[in-house]
Amino acid sequence: MVYAMEDAHSTRVRAIRDTWAGGCDGFLAFSTTSDPRLPAIAVEHEGKEAYTNMWNKVRSIWKFVGQHYMFDYDWFYIGGDDLFALPQNLKSFLASLAYKDGTDPRTREYFVGRMMKAGRQGYFNYGGPGDVLSRAP
Repeated sequence: MVYAMEDAHSTRVRAIRDTWAGGCDGFLAFSTTSDPRLPAIAVEHEGKEAYTNMWNKVRSIWKFVGQHYMFDYDWFYIGGDDLFALPQNLKSFLASLAYKDGTDPRTREYFVGRMMKAGRQGYFNYGGPGDVLSRAP
């Protein structure tokens, strides 16, 4: 899954779809405008459409995915439209986590991403290379 703006549909989102997204088990772009040719889905979120409000957009995407795709995949990868991924390498790494722990991503919660310390309030994840969540409820 990638999040984008409409002006990136014909460039960055299409480039992702035509290159590395083919190595994923599924692909969706979430944007300001729906476009079934990509496919891109417009998702409403709190606040304005701005880089500084990215968290609300991502939160709405996760909610949408949880409601519509939760049981279709074991892993969910999300990032911005400016990232590049190697899906086969990521799949191998995620499989090694489940093998090492002897658990199943359908029953154990996994988070793979970058965390940043935010003072006394704890940690939060932030963009860059994207984040992976298992489907465990």
